[in-house]
Amino acid sequence: MDTQLEIIQILKASGFFAPLVFIILRSISVIIPPVSGLLFDIAGILVFGWVGGLIYGQIGTMLGSIVAFLIARKFREPAVAKFVALQKLHEWEDRYSEKKKFWSLIVIRFLTSPFFDYVSYAAGLTKMRFFVFFLTTLIGTFPLMFVTYYFGGKFLNMSWAVAIAFVIIVVTIGYAFRLWSKKRYLEK
Repeated sequence: MDTQLEIIQILKASGFFAPLVFIILRSISVIIPPVSGLLFDIAGILVFGWVGGLIYGQIGTMLGSIVAFLIARKFREPAVAKFVALQKLHEWEDRYSEKKKFWSLIVIRFLTSPFFDYVSYAAGLTKMRFFVFFLTTLIGTFPLMFVTYYFGGKFLNMSWAVAIAFVIIVVTIGYAFRLWSKKRYLEK
């Protein structure tokens, strides 16, 4: 919690530049996978409210994803091997058509977010076009970001009943979606 307070203090001390500082901090949590984005998300909600936090958080997530993708494109396997099993990546690249890769990456983003930010690095090694990467990242990350910020804001404002009901509904829907999408897009 000390880290959380430090992030909030940094943002409040940044004044007019607080949104830019938040976007940069949020992007770092994607570029450096062990850094949890949730710490920044909570700070974003507390400082900017759920709407402002969501907008700045999504921009930061997209920026961090783009940087990770471009690092992989530039430095290739030596950089990415630290985050991804390359054999699995090459199998994935060979196994799916471009259309199937598009939906598979959305599913992977949705299922693994926010814990496995290495997906951006892995995508940078594929033949995927930048626009496709950008679109799949946006589609795959926004729903969870929305849920995190909207209900995080409710939760932080002490709407406990809404937060608990939401968690139960999301876990149930998420589990069903995970089973369906894994079978449809990730299994042979």
